[in-house]
Amino acid sequence: MSPLDPHIFRAYDIRGKVPAQLNEEVCRLIGRAFGSIVRELYTIEHPKLVVGRDMRTHSASLEQALIEGLVSTGCEILDIGMTPSPVNYFVICHRKLDGGLQVTASHNPKEDNGIKLQIRDAVAFAGEDIQTLLQRIASGTFLSGKGSVKTIDGIGPYLDWLEQQFGRCADGARVVIDTGNGTSGPVMMEAIRRTGAQVTGLYLEPDGTFPNHPADPSKHATLQELQERVVREKADIGFALDGDGDRLGVVDEQGNILSCDQTLLFLAEDTLKRFPGKPIVFTTSMSSTLETEIRKWGGTPVMCKVGHSFVEHEMQKQGAPLGGEQSGHFFLEDLAHGYDDALIVALQVLRILKSGKESLSLCLAHYPTVFVAQELRPGCPDDRKFEIVATIITHFQKNYPVNTLDGARIDFGDGAWSNIRASNTSPKLSVCMEARSPEKLTTIAELIHEHLKTYPEISLKE
Repeated sequence: MSPLDPHIFRAYDIRGKVPAQLNEEVCRLIGRAFGSIVRELYTIEHPKLVVGRDMRTHSASLEQALIEGLVSTGCEILDIGMTPSPVNYFVICHRKLDGGLQVTASHNPKEDNGIKLQIRDAVAFAGEDIQTLLQRIASGTFLSGKGSVKTIDGIGPYLDWLEQQFGRCADGARVVIDTGNGTSGPVMMEAIRRTGAQVTGLYLEPDGTFPNHPADPSKHATLQELQERVVREKADIGFALDGDGDRLGVVDEQGNILSCDQTLLFLAEDTLKRFPGKPIVFTTSMSSTLETEIRKWGGTPVMCKVGHSFVEHEMQKQGAPLGGEQSGHFFLEDLAHGYDDALIVALQVLRILKSGKESLSLCLAHYPTVFVAQELRPGCPDDRKFEIVATIITHFQKNYPVNTLDGARIDFGDGAWSNIRASNTSPKLSVCMEARSPEKLTTIAELIHEHLKTYPEISLKE
């Protein structure tokens, strides 16, 4: 057996380099461990699980190995093949399965791959559960059983269900989409066409080598062609998805990129009309305007740690109908069963927009103006990043209030803040900054940058 790298077992999924860290042997072990855990969790001999994958060049072989491990423990597998991750979650919920696994590394480079795991109701198997999985593999104690594999279509029923939910909600709208050669291109094109919209597509063909640009809508550089095309086509809106279809980027009719804070505000204003007084969940890396506006609309703002699984779990705890985070994960309890489905969120944004009389840019103009720096993700070794963040907390606590719910959320006063935390998915830090004036933003950015330069382990060149 090749050495198992514990660093691939991260806060809310499994990710690593192929084949050095993640390969067929490791996937079989993960399958055996997860199958054993689910059998014990629900005290059943043959858990029913769905397994899918993204379009990366090594995903098919890793998926097959994962299935072999699961079947060896007695699991009955529904294989949906190459699909967006939310289709996997859809199948779990609509077929009332015991869980699911998706082979994907989302927006990570083409050399990477990973596995997302869910249990019943598509609840993320994450956090301490991931460490339990690692411990189970290390113990070598796996259950045995006779499982099975059946291939099914997940996409067809998913598209039909979306059509039932949204109908022709976007008749006459002009929409541009860019799926960055991820898994979602053909599915998203068909779903939006069924709403009655006129759709222009960019890079719809799934291609695991990402030949045009990274499938990462959180990076402004990847949205440049989308911005230009929206303006050229005189479109009402533009959407971009990440590699596996669970993160969303939005561009307004003027070609401006919406921050995830703005997208969540847009969704929250509508959600609180439908669910008055309910909590709305967001993370420590998101805007202070969420607190003020959600309260103004009669809701309860709830802050949680960064990470899609943390948002999901906090929503369940609070009974929240909506949640979101700064990398583009959004969760709609009533429409997407509380999991993060970027296509469903895009359709809901489109429906809200078409139901009103104002353009998207005019809708956003009603919200407070803030100045936000694009998220920085400087390199920092996995085995040092948490220790370095702890040192950063100590440094800034000498002069500023610091919220330590997730890393350091430093309050610089006058609505200005920065959140510095260890990435949960890669050997990097995450640095977010916001202020109510460009001058204040420049000041805190210089302050943060100068301090980060004092750590030789941190690479400020992304």
